[in-house]
Amino acid sequence: MLLTNWRFWLALVVSALFMLLLLYQVDLGEIRSALLEANYLYVAPAIALYFVAVYFRSVRWRYLLSPLRTFPVSRLYPVIVIGYMANNLLPARLGELVRSYYLARRENFNASAALATIAVERVYDGVTLLAFAAVSTPILFMLGQFDGGGGISRTAWILVGGLMVVLFLGALVFLTCLAVIPRFLDFVQWCTNVIPARWGRNQVQSLVLTFVEGLKVLSSPRQHLALFVFSLPVWLLESSTYYLVGYAFGIDQLFSSVWVFLLVVLLLTATSNLATSVPTAIGGIGPFEVVAQQTLLALGVGASVGAAYAGFVHLIALWLPVNLAGLVLVWKQNLSIKELTGGGEIPEPSLEQINQPSGRTGQSMEDVS
Repeated sequence: MLLTNWRFWLALVVSALFMLLLLYQVDLGEIRSALLEANYLYVAPAIALYFVAVYFRSVRWRYLLSPLRTFPVSRLYPVIVIGYMANNLLPARLGELVRSYYLARRENFNASAALATIAVERVYDGVTLLAFAAVSTPILFMLGQFDGGGGISRTAWILVGGLMVVLFLGALVFLTCLAVIPRFLDFVQWCTNVIPARWGRNQVQSLVLTFVEGLKVLSSPRQHLALFVFSLPVWLLESSTYYLVGYAFGIDQLFSSVWVFLLVVLLLTATSNLATSVPTAIGGIGPFEVVAQQTLLALGVGASVGAAYAGFVHLIALWLPVNLAGLVLVWKQNLSIKELTGGGEIPEPSLEQINQPSGRTGQSMEDVS
């Protein structure tokens, strides 16, 4: 059961601590005023743009899966929505495992290969967000928009940014080497020899081989460029959600022009989402709000207004709608959370699912109307 899993409670504690840290810095009366004065006419189009961004995620995932099998985008879209719902409700970003498990179950596909494509997807999310930060931050500094870094020193921002660059570019290099250098794969397989046979060494080595099958899309520089291009509309559309909610809260009026506010939104999208890339809190709740609020504080937005905005854009515009959509899809397809997670435990794809052939002839288990 989820409620007896230590990872769930650890993630819950992390989220609670971050939210307490956020509340410690703000005036609840000012947050209430910001919420009462917001123009909620912008919220519906903001949420709609987020679901368009999810559509483009489906297009990108189709490209990632294409060396193994061609899927219609309409088949992948509900899988992504259900996976995002699971990511928001389970700790440690285990919704990624739900998504690979569900695709394998639903499409008779290789779960380990699917998980590899999701890993590549996540790396390119990070690379794209770093590009957003690399473009927006220097210009905002030159324009004098930073007022000293808010509650976090400039050195801390630089250190965290450098760590993220190392993390995502390092992951990209590692996955690319696995995909294109046979000797590197042999080395990784050799390293697995330290696992005792009774602990499943052969199964782990088989899992590594099927995982690498899902990395075929990384075989050339042209494909890397294509993945970056596919990632741009995903994050530009999601940034549009942040932009419209910013209008709802009047944050755009705090900056000299719409172009400056666009740069602020790009930086905010980058920092808040990079904060959730470390799988500690449930649905990123807590780290997202704190980092988004600190980013806005560094740019001259009041602490309480920034906190109200961060909580609203995350929980109401991003977190809640995809959860509701995911639950509707689960109900419509007559699924249960236990089925999606392999029997009620935190999802761990079985060896049978992992080693299913990923040929092009598998039949779907059910259709999405």
